[in-house]
Formats: sequence, C-alpha cells, structure tokens
Amino acid sequence: MTYTPENKYPLPPKVVDARGLAHNLVTLGEISKHDLDSDEAFQEEPRKIRYSIPKLFVGLLFVVAVLTGGYYGVNNVIANSGAVVPTFFSPYVDATLTPTYQFQSANFNQAMQTTLGFVVAPGPDHCVPTWGGYYTLNQANQDINLQRRVVEYAQSGGQIMISFGGQRGISLAQACPNAASLANAYKTTMSTYRTNVMDLDIETGGLADFNGIQRNAAAVALAQKYYQEHHQQLIVWITLPVNTNGLQDNAKTVVREFLAHHVQVAGINIMAMDFGPPESDMFQAVQQAAISAHSQLVSIFPQYGIHLTSRQIWNRMGVTVMIGQNNSAGEVFTTADASSLQNFADNVRLGRVSMWSLNRDYSCGQLFTGAILSNTCSGLNQNPLQFSSIFSKLTGKVIPKKGAEAPIIISQQGSTNPANAPYPIWQPNVPYPQNYKVVWQGNVYEAKYYNEAVNPGAQVQFSYQTPWILLGPVLKTDHAPTIPTLAPGTYPNWSPTVAYNQGAIVLYKGLPYQAKYYTVGSSPGAEEANPTGSPWSPMFTIPGEPPNSPA
Repeated sequence: MTYTPENKYPLPPKVVDARGLAHNLVTLGEISKHDLDSDEAFQEEPRKIRYSIPKLFVGLLFVVAVLTGGYYGVNNVIANSGAVVPTFFSPYVDATLTPTYQFQSANFNQAMQTTLGFVVAPGPDHCVPTWGGYYTLNQANQDINLQRRVVEYAQSGGQIMISFGGQRGISLAQACPNAASLANAYKTTMSTYRTNVMDLDIETGGLADFNGIQRNAAAVALAQKYYQEHHQQLIVWITLPVNTNGLQDNAKTVVREFLAHHVQVAGINIMAMDFGPPESDMFQAVQQAAISAHSQLVSIFPQYGIHLTSRQIWNRMGVTVMIGQNNSAGEVFTTADASSLQNFADNVRLGRVSMWSLNRDYSCGQLFTGAILSNTCSGLNQNPLQFSSIFSKLTGKVIPKKGAEAPIIISQQGSTNPANAPYPIWQPNVPYPQNYKVVWQGNVYEAKYYNEAVNPGAQVQFSYQTPWILLGPVLKTDHAPTIPTLAPGTYPNWSPTVAYNQGAIVLYKGLPYQAKYYTVGSSPGAEEANPTGSPWSPMFTIPGEPPNSPA
C-alpha cells in the first residue's frame, strides 16, 4: 500500500513519492496451462489427458474468457463447483495519518474486518515494532489511543488485522538480526492488540532483500509454532504487488520461501494497482492480474505438496485495489469498477477483498476539480464511504478454513476505577475544546468540537447530536497519569494571604499556575473544578488536553 504526497495536516509529517515498481512480465500463454474449472486436486506430475467434446467446449470457454479479459466466461465455467468460504472485506486504514481515522466507529467504518497499517522498524538495525516509524506501540496507545480503539472495535464484533511492512520505511524483516528476534517483534505486536490475524505487506525494499525474505519466513514459522504450542493459531496473509501478468519474480520467491519454511499461509493478497501504463479499464486490468496470479499459484502450490482445486486456490487469494486516483497517472478505480470487482469476487469466491484506504473513501470536495491524488480522499465525486458500501456486500469473515480455530475476538468491560482513568473525569461545569479527552463511566471520549455541560454518555439517535466520539473503554492496564512537579523554590508557594498581580506565577502542590488578573485568597486548586471562573491558569499540560489548549 502507498502513502500519497498530499497532506494538509502538520503532524506527523508525510511526504511520499509515488509508487515506482519494476515488473517482470509473464506471458499470457502461461495462464491457460491449467483448467480454471477443475475440481480435481492438482498433481505434481502431469496427468494423462483424455479428450472429450464437453471438456473441449469448457476449455474453449476458458481460453476465450482469458483472452478477452472478461470474467463472465470464467464464472460460467466454475459456477457448478463445490461450496467455498464466502469472501470477506477488510479495508486498510492508515493508522498514523492525521487527522486520526476513527475506524472503531460504525459511522466511519462499515466493515467487520479492518487492516491497520503499518508496523515497521524505526530505522536500520532497530528491531523494535513502531507504527509508521512515528510511534512505538506504547506511544501509539497513549498519543492516538490505538489499543483502546481496537478494543472498542472488537467489542462491536469487528476483527483487526495488523499489517507489517508496506511501501515506505524499513520492515522489521529487514531490521531484525535473526528469525528469533523478528518472531518476538511480531508476537509483541499481536499480543498488544489481542489479535491473531497478521498481514505481511512485502514490497519495494522488502522484495529486494532475499536474506530478509528468508528471515521473515523463518520468523513467521517460529511464531506459528509458538501459537500452536499455546493452543492458538496465527493466521497469516501475504500481500504482494502484481501487474496484469501476475506476480513478479521476486514476489513469487516470497511465496516459495514461506511455503518452503512450512508456514501455514491463509492466502496470497495481490495489490492490483499502479500498473504503470495508463489503463482505460481498471477493472479489466485488476481482473487480468488476478487471473494471472491464480494461474501462477496453480503451478507453485503442488511443488510444495499443496494439492488444491482451482476454486480452493481462488478462495485462498485476495485482491486489494487503490480506490479512486492511483499513484500512476491515468489510472482511476471508480465505484463502477468496485461493483464489478465485488461481483467478480462473489462469483469466483475470492477469499478476501481489500482497498487502500478507508481514510480515502470520501470526495475531495467542490474546491477540487478533476482526479487528484490525496491521502484523505479518492479524487472522485462520490458519497462518503461509497466504496466501503459496495464491498461490504461481501459478508464473509476472516477466519481459518473449516476445522481450524477462529480468530480471537476481544471482549473487555471498561474499568470504572478512577485510579485507572488515563484522562480527567468529565465534569459538567468544565468547558472542553476540540480534541479534549475525558473519562466517563469506564469509557474514554474525545470532543469533536468545543462544548460544555454535555454528558459524553448521553444516548442520542444520531452521532451529530453529540459533541463527543467514543474512543473505547478504560483498559485494565490504564493508570491515572502522574504530572511532573517542579522543584521547591522554582516559584513561590501560593499563600492565601498574599495578593497576586496579573502574571504572577506560584507553585501549588508542586505545579505552576499563573494569575490571570489580580487575586487574593483564591486557591489555584479550584481551577480544576471551575477553570472559567478561576483567576489562575495552569502552566502545565493535563493528559487529554489537545496541543495549545486554551486555559
């Protein structure tokens, strides 16, 4: 997945060049080597072929479908095959992009699976999981409340997938010195967010680092063994770039290395985007890339003792598209293309459909004309979450195949112990500016705009009727924050008998306050209960306050 150059918001800084991928072409002739309609297990050795008129007719239909790029012929061929698992939809969310995307809220996310990206290393030789290289796991939980929002999403029935790698930054597979340390980095991340579904997005530098690919495969094998020993399962999707001729050579190497290390791969997810030359019909290009990749997997899987039918291989594939304007000029994936992909996925029973990204599933507004490239909108004239609405018709679940253990679903009741509150307890007489965070009845809320005396827990029919957005529950691991105090003598201690002029600074319980105007006898401690009427303004930051919050 890619980040795009435009970002109107100051934090964190993201200036990213457009994607540039080198593709090794595979001839179209390879696509027709195997019958797409076969329900027999593929064999490692060539089978003896007995020709018959019906089979020749079916084969002719398939060749016509491939050469014309249409999926209707493919659909007709496979329509009568056995039952398979329904396709699931899991949009990507750029977890570190500002403004923070509230994926935990049904008003911003209609999908029951969501893929959060991207966990990478902070730099070369630093085997530490971070979000985008900007936040450690602990910093992300504090600064953008990521863990809390994951819990909230899970309690509503959603399943999180954690995506490692991506186009930008240094992957953990490149930074960690060995398989054991890399496996520990993966396990640490997965356990932090209580999920057992991971997505390995391997592209750009990750594809070129063969040692890193081998280390990655060995590490995931170790992690899966650890999960199995603890009677759990680690579900692994591998996400790789393609062109219309399928997986490039180094992407096929990734698949082979993971299979050679006996990794139980849930599916291969292709990034059908940024093809390079302008594509007049993006759905046709996406479909052709999927058909080509399917043909390649048909050839690869039996080499490692994996004997699946053609339909089973489709069910172990995913397709990810970049909605709207792609990084490559002339490539625009429209809502009509999305409807065609949804129908295609439903008919061939793809395992997964994803999109980059949920942050972008909005129109850019009337100020912009024509297709533009943005992190926060698609560049199209569309309704909010229109792509998500189309793909949400795919109602499958991100679960293992029949007989395996289901992914972990988090369920946690918010703590109502004030000692666990990571932010101030909401008070009716305190004004709260935009982005202020408070705790109320075991949940954490953030102010959407300035408000006062509006209970965050009040029930409303529509989300626009409250100035608060629910971030998630107070976690059992949360604690009341400690505000650093100043050394005695830094400022005079406040005294009830001293008159203070405007601008005077005092210490009260080790914390500095400044007089707004002349005052005597008014305690700075009363500021917390009545900040508007208090003559004192705190000179320290309270957890939950947005930057530059007014006194």
